[in-house]
Amino acid sequence: MLLTPQSTTPNRIQKYRTLAYVVTILVYLVIGAAIFDKLESTEESLRRNNLTARIDLFRQQHNISHQDFINLTRTVELRILYRKKQWKFIGSFYYVTVVLALIGYGHAIPNTFAGRAVTIAYALIGIPMWLIMIQSVGERLNSLIRFVLKYIKRKFQKRREPQVTAMELLTCEALLTVLTVAAGSYVFHRHENWRYFDAFYYCLLTLTTIGFGDLVPMQKDDYENFGWLYILFCIMFILTGLTIVASSGNLLILRFVETNTKRCQHERYEMEERRRQQVHIIGDVISSNGRLVTLENDEDTPSFRTSNGAQHITLDNSSSALSLCSCRAQPSLTACIPMSCKKKFKRKQQNILNNSKQSVVKSQITNTRTLRQEILDSLQTKNDIDENIALQRSYLPVEKIQKRSSI
Repeated sequence: MLLTPQSTTPNRIQKYRTLAYVVTILVYLVIGAAIFDKLESTEESLRRNNLTARIDLFRQQHNISHQDFINLTRTVELRILYRKKQWKFIGSFYYVTVVLALIGYGHAIPNTFAGRAVTIAYALIGIPMWLIMIQSVGERLNSLIRFVLKYIKRKFQKRREPQVTAMELLTCEALLTVLTVAAGSYVFHRHENWRYFDAFYYCLLTLTTIGFGDLVPMQKDDYENFGWLYILFCIMFILTGLTIVASSGNLLILRFVETNTKRCQHERYEMEERRRQQVHIIGDVISSNGRLVTLENDEDTPSFRTSNGAQHITLDNSSSALSLCSCRAQPSLTACIPMSCKKKFKRKQQNILNNSKQSVVKSQITNTRTLRQEILDSLQTKNDIDENIALQRSYLPVEKIQKRSSI
């Protein structure tokens, strides 16, 4: 018979947690779709109606057919696309930086078959190298921040080996990210003549590698008309900002993995504790009332061993008060442990042979009966002695004493 508390396994808990993550993301996507539908759909309809009215007015004023207007529209689109020369060395360098950084503005598009094939091969080889480099630089940045924090703590707290927590590193990384975004927004606001909010929007979309391409720096004129310092800043903003974001993401992932590992270790420890707290009843045990309890080979329920035979115990909700003890000492009330303390028992080894079981049962029954007989004899002798002493002190005749003793 095995007595153990029921518990949920860690695998089932992990499955429920994963399902909760998936449901949360789906709900978040639905909420986001509803918000943007409400915010942008009305404005989009107004702009579309205004554009259609302007096109109809333009065609009436210039008497242009539908096909001529389509050709004019394609010409204007190509003019916007090729308004500046993109494929010089600095423009190509900016293009490959955007490709490896997984941003993909779409401001420069290879049109030749060879250019697109090389883009595929270049991205497949370069993106893993880029990710490894960013991860390594982010780790070195975290080490540098940890060193600076230790130096500051050693200076002000007067400690030889101060400890730097993960929360402090995350706080410093967040401050660096805010400073990078704020500085980049100000520079793009000054040089591109964007609103500060638009520049801030561009910086966040760039550092999160979203890159819609609606706002791209250095697109108003040819690259020769921009200063080298500004071009270098645009490239270094991508490299530095993504490095800081990668280091912050590294810390968050490590923090999450550490928390998840501690949770798994705690669950594993609880499972081990439950296994150690399992109570196995092997063979015969002594109950709290001194009766001998035995577990038959062909049954899973214990039974009382009495002179009339084995009386089985029904384990239900009302049997929680039954106290069983698997000790091998002499049967006594103090040697038995109640059911409420069963968790303190350790798991016992169960390698008892079937041949020796009958002998163990007989020896325990014999010991139990012998002990009971000794207790009864000792109590009877003690009562007789006490009664004889009391009668002698009362100065009764010897005949009355013998008479009472015989009674």
